Amino acid sequence: MGLAVVLYSGGCVSTRYITDQPSAKRQHEMHRHRTGVNIGDVLLSTASLILSGTTNSEFNFSQSERAFKKISIINASSDSLMVNMVTDIEWKKGDTCDVFGIVLPPRAGQKLLVPYPAAYNVYFKTPASEEEMVEIRTDDKQSNYKLKPGTTQQAPENK
Repeated sequence: MGLAVVLYSGGCVSTRYITDQPSAKRQHEMHRHRTGVNIGDVLLSTASLILSGTTNSEFNFSQSERAFKKISIINASSDSLMVNMVTDIEWKKGDTCDVFGIVLPPRAGQKLLVPYPAAYNVYFKTPASEEEMVEIRTDDKQSNYKLKPGTTQQAPENK
């Protein structure tokens, strides 16, 4: 029972610091979709194992392709950080997997479920700094991204 609680709580999506409601809703939808795929994989694997045992054949089950990755955006500054993440990957027809309105207090982090593979342009700033941009690729091994103003090149201004 304790193991189930630990696994469930580790898989929960918290939208604590996401102020944009469509982005928070999309995070919950992607989590539900990922959970459904994982449950389906477990059920198919179990059924395949039972069938192979009863027919005395070889157990062979291939898992679904990985569609999402869990990442953490961490505020490494001593001031609140406003973060917007933009990608060209679509979640549903006409709805991209962008995440807007993340407001991180100092030294706080936000876990996000993002498409795999994908590239995000992450725009961030504090109330006292200029907006900066960094690119995050979900197909690399890194899953924790620390953002601190003044450590990246500034984003070009819109004209």
